[in-house]
Amino acid sequence: MMRKKFALFALVLVGTMHTQPTITSQGSSIQVLSQSVESRFPEGLTFHLQVRSDAGDIVKAELYLQVGWDETVRWVVPEPFTSGAEVNLAAVWSTFSETIPPFIEITYHWQVMDSTDQTLSTEPIRTEYTDSTHDWHRLEDEHIVVLWYDWPVSVGQVLFEASQEAYDHVTRITGTTTERPIRVVIYGSQEDFCAFFAPRTCQDWIGGQTSSGITVQWGSIQDLEWFTNDVIPHELAHVFYGEIFRNAWMPFPTWFNEGIAVYNERHDHTREMTLVLEAAKEDKLETLPVMTRGGGVAHGEVHLWYSIAYSLVTYLAETYGEETLGELILSVADNVPFEEALTQTMGLDMIQLEIEWRDWLGYPVDFVPTPVPFPTMPIVTIVPATIPRGQATNTPMPTILPTRTLLLTDTPTATPTHTSQPMDTRTVIGIAIPIVVLLLLVWFIVRCVRRRKANQVSG
Repeated sequence: MMRKKFALFALVLVGTMHTQPTITSQGSSIQVLSQSVESRFPEGLTFHLQVRSDAGDIVKAELYLQVGWDETVRWVVPEPFTSGAEVNLAAVWSTFSETIPPFIEITYHWQVMDSTDQTLSTEPIRTEYTDSTHDWHRLEDEHIVVLWYDWPVSVGQVLFEASQEAYDHVTRITGTTTERPIRVVIYGSQEDFCAFFAPRTCQDWIGGQTSSGITVQWGSIQDLEWFTNDVIPHELAHVFYGEIFRNAWMPFPTWFNEGIAVYNERHDHTREMTLVLEAAKEDKLETLPVMTRGGGVAHGEVHLWYSIAYSLVTYLAETYGEETLGELILSVADNVPFEEALTQTMGLDMIQLEIEWRDWLGYPVDFVPTPVPFPTMPIVTIVPATIPRGQATNTPMPTILPTRTLLLTDTPTATPTHTSQPMDTRTVIGIAIPIVVLLLLVWFIVRCVRRRKANQVSG
């Protein structure tokens, strides 16, 4: 359902600066006379604060900021200043060596102390890291912000509507919304796109980056259908589900994380289902334990892996309903172990799921191997950057991570990647025991040598 209320802005910016009014903290003699922030994309942000104390000299100041929806707090040391009753402070956050997406939200506040040990913490302020190197257009409502340049406004409206539909689909499944709007930023070329990457990190196969609260992609107007049907719905789902899984620490299968994102794409998925059915016919379907570990990806079968992930989620949605699928997602977000959540919401364990899924495909089996416990997988906000799913890649071995973004890394536009998993308990014990035995043996030998020397001295 389309939202009828939205705003359109043409952004023509040269170093955006946001200012704030005077603030006085109750019970403190320190007053904020003015504060502002200046975006100098892609170099960084400069924060300004004019502050006065009626009790003594301002002697110390610190700036704290958060990037995107990430709860991690960064500390920025202000430029040197001369103490005084009234001072002008400046703090520079350099992004030159980092990959910080344009238009990502920045939340910041100052903490100031005077010579009488009185302190003032300013109220948190939200701004954005504005890219002023292009004449941006902007469409937004309470849930979505879409930014693009060069393309006609009509094209931007298509992108905006696709973003709204993708957002609404996740909301319909989970019954939730995000507290802040998700940002979708579209660059017209990879050269422009690479401007925000750290030096020598933007490789030619990277098609986009998804971080906490934002997805940034690049392409040409000829890619419009692919953008609206595949890329935006997929990556927006990762941002949305990443927020839902913000506090999740229990492991869950990677195929589920990617499958719910592919399920959000706006096309009929005929190609995916054809790949799965052909693999089933030739008895080449990976088992769920292998899918959980990212099996198939290392052998170059990326498209099939994504297709199987999609078909598993589609089976759950079509058989048990999207509402029940949403209950499963929210249970996992509440740190219910995946198989337990599956049993609570759908009455299935992992073996039953695989048997019923294969039967749903039309290729039933009498039994499947007993699933092994899947390895712990970190829930991270941002995943290594890759090219869009379905595009050619020059990376021989992509990796698979769940997209839970809340570290700042590059995200795949949709190709999975495979990272090493933490060692399980048996592996740790197997390594620890020989080390402990060796240390005990060394201790025993050293003790014997010392005792022998002591006997020789006393003799």
